[in-house]
Amino acid sequence: MEALLHDLLVSILLFGWVVFVVFWLSKWFYRRYSNYRARKAIHYFAGGVVALLAPYVFYTKWPMVLASFGFFIVTYIPHALGKRFEWFQIEGKYGEVYFTFSYFVLFSIFWDLNVWIAVTAALFMAFGDGITGIIKEHYYGRRENERAVKGLNLGNLAMFLVCAPIGYVLMGVPGLVAAVYASLIEAFYGVDDNVTVPLGSAAIMWLLHGAGL
Repeated sequence: MEALLHDLLVSILLFGWVVFVVFWLSKWFYRRYSNYRARKAIHYFAGGVVALLAPYVFYTKWPMVLASFGFFIVTYIPHALGKRFEWFQIEGKYGEVYFTFSYFVLFSIFWDLNVWIAVTAALFMAFGDGITGIIKEHYYGRRENERAVKGLNLGNLAMFLVCAPIGYVLMGVPGLVAAVYASLIEAFYGVDDNVTVPLGSAAIMWLLHGAGL
């Protein structure tokens, strides 16, 4: 009962933080920079911060599982109704929906197996993909045209430089290998990288860790 109450109280605090990021901080980035920068602000300050804190502040997986599924619904409904949150959602692009769904899958599966796999994979998406997006937008053009900025370039190098230390510190060699994968797979246009980066990275770490690496 004490653990449940603790997780509930912490969930309320972090939920408030995420709401602040999505409905206030990201709007500032939208007005100051662009829709794309607003999306990446949510990557960093909501997805990244919460994933990093989760193993330290929660006793169980349920706050992360229920919250990520809740935000999956919240981000999908505006697309379905044609009433998008214009400061970070783009017509026909469901990246933020896939992002929240990937968190749901990661923490549902890996919390009890090895929570650091879930955290590492989530941070690859939140911080690694976040930095590559900013670099690519700066050097190669506005990211609303996704095809224009795909392919290996400086953004993927920046992603590796962010993901490699995260992966190695949290998961050792499996994390480093997964960082290479994440940095390469982001370059390809097709399946959304909000799915391929976190879920593929998690699968690689699980297999390599299970093999004793």
